[in-house]
Amino acid sequence: MRRILIPALVLSLVTATPAYAAPSDEPTLTDNALYSAGPIPRSTCAEKPIDRRNHVPTARTYVTFVTGCLDRVWSTYLAGAGIPYRKPKLKLLTRDPKKYCGLDWADYDYAWYCYDKREIMVVLDRTLLNLQPDDLYIFTMLAGFYGEHVQYLAGIEEARLDKEPSDPFTDLRRSLLQSLCLSGAFTGSTYASMPRDVGDWKFIVKQRGKVVQDRLYGKPASIAYWMNRGFKSRDPKFCNTWTAPKSKVA
Repeated sequence: MRRILIPALVLSLVTATPAYAAPSDEPTLTDNALYSAGPIPRSTCAEKPIDRRNHVPTARTYVTFVTGCLDRVWSTYLAGAGIPYRKPKLKLLTRDPKKYCGLDWADYDYAWYCYDKREIMVVLDRTLLNLQPDDLYIFTMLAGFYGEHVQYLAGIEEARLDKEPSDPFTDLRRSLLQSLCLSGAFTGSTYASMPRDVGDWKFIVKQRGKVVQDRLYGKPASIAYWMNRGFKSRDPKFCNTWTAPKSKVA
């Protein structure tokens, strides 16, 4: 389970996102109903890890299965929080598109959550499947993109985009780190049913920090902090990056 992948670009989020003020005065961000329903109940998502490199049928089955788990867990949780649910679309390709979500597609990209389409798109090719695809990268990647969809359903995305000009990168990091924290909360809620151990989780958190650290996602320490916070608590309340000090979203 040793794989390092280059993350999908989030240029669309930067170019489409205006600058805005500190979020502490926006209740939709800081006091959202998403934070009120308690821990995500433990449930079963007995994934069968991908054990064949570059085998699209196996990968397709795996991605579809995990997305089904995400649909089931988040639809139930959001209902408890009083948030209307609509599952995202899932689009699976076997080769890179020339364009996706209105932007040119880079040959090192492999997945994206398209805000305009409310769609998770994954390219099942060698970029994603070549090196030991049995690790947790694909699982947590899907859960992270689903976390972005959950933010949309909860009104967090709209509230973020509506803020007055101030510091776009800090607040964008808050959003992206929250999606990683939500991926941790989901993973923590299903982890006991998976053929995994604590070492697998620690490894993938470390690798995610190496892979996605940049001006948008922040430092490895911030990525690890929020992924672990979600995983250990299983509670979106602890994914409230909007009230966190700037040092925690650096």
